[in-house]
Amino acid sequence: MRNIDPDTATALEGSRPADTLTVWAWRGGKLVLGEPLQIISWSETDTAADSTKVKQQMNFTIADPDGTLGAWRFDDPLGVAGTELQVIYRVGGAGAVNFARLRIISNEPDEVVEWRTLPEYGLEEPDSDTPPHERLVPVVKGVVQLQAVDRTYNADRDKLEGPESPGPLATVLGEFARLTRDYFPTVLDPGVTDVGISRLTVFDRERMDACQDLASRVGARYRMGGDGECHIYPRITPPVWRVEPRNGLVKVSRKQAIDGLYNRWVVEGKDATTGAPVRVTVSIDTGPLRFGGDHGRAQTFYTSEMITSADQAAAYGVSQREEFLASLAVELTVTTVPRPELQAGDRIEVGYPVPAGHVAYFLGTITGIRRDGTNVPGYTTLTVSCSYNDVIQALGRTEWADHITGTLPELTWDRMPANWGTLPDLTWNDLP
Repeated sequence: MRNIDPDTATALEGSRPADTLTVWAWRGGKLVLGEPLQIISWSETDTAADSTKVKQQMNFTIADPDGTLGAWRFDDPLGVAGTELQVIYRVGGAGAVNFARLRIISNEPDEVVEWRTLPEYGLEEPDSDTPPHERLVPVVKGVVQLQAVDRTYNADRDKLEGPESPGPLATVLGEFARLTRDYFPTVLDPGVTDVGISRLTVFDRERMDACQDLASRVGARYRMGGDGECHIYPRITPPVWRVEPRNGLVKVSRKQAIDGLYNRWVVEGKDATTGAPVRVTVSIDTGPLRFGGDHGRAQTFYTSEMITSADQAAAYGVSQREEFLASLAVELTVTTVPRPELQAGDRIEVGYPVPAGHVAYFLGTITGIRRDGTNVPGYTTLTVSCSYNDVIQALGRTEWADHITGTLPELTWDRMPANWGTLPDLTWNDLP
């Protein structure tokens, strides 16, 4: 979650003037343009996917009234040879959130040239299409499409020149910081514990692949902060926000699909002693996904020469089954009012309206964010992954059920149904 001051967080909860983006262009620590960019429209995607190394991307359409911002040379102000954008999200009627530091990776101008006739007394051009005393001048009206990504892009492009190993007394997160120190500072968020790393570990070529592996070794992920720093954050944290009806929720939906719902793992290898084939199956035997039940037979295969015995094959199959069961999740698509402080990887609570007028509360992880806006910000769309077991438990209760006691309250006149009689007549003496 990005840093946000209390007054600005309060403003996000209520009505306010329109939010805006302020974007400055820098190169080499100096402004390359004296004014912020004129933003016509923008969009952003943010992901917490472990398979994605560069997590954040933004697209901008900017005004270019005099045709000078579309790049020709690499060292033009908005060229792709190192210009960085500082993005500040200004909350209407309140403060600002440092949103991102991004590198431009694409500059695509869309220029419209119109010709206008201006009087120019004394001008006569032979064979000209314009009459005497007139001159044609071009008027450029244009926009520029910019694509920019977070600072991990630079680190990912810089491949390791040769195999590297940690030094003595090295730690996992110390190695993460060492591998990326030329590109951004590393910040360790609360809840992440560093551990030692073997000197036999080898990093080869792919810098950010090594960083992903290092973060996973301590049960963490990485993401960029609003000031260009890289945060190592735990996968499981307390929720940072609750979205529910009458509190930021615009729309929530879900989808269930059959893809990837396996119920048998077939592991194959070769016996190290005899060379005979090794083949072991591990299945789900209970529940709605049980092998051979109503879900049917959905097998997935794994073959490796590293599997050299039936025990190894069985152990690997069991680990794959347990990992699959632990990863079962329900994905919610949640549309909310603009919330610039949220990042992919944050944990939130989603209040989902269910039949009978109840609201079920699901704790989940934001795995993806989509934002867009013009001069008025659009809604924020979150993809929230909720544990399947947590969802099943939440559907069996409601929050107000925790406050129901085992005894009925004392019956008083104001709690009696209307058809149980009427209140006694009042006389003047009964009045207070």
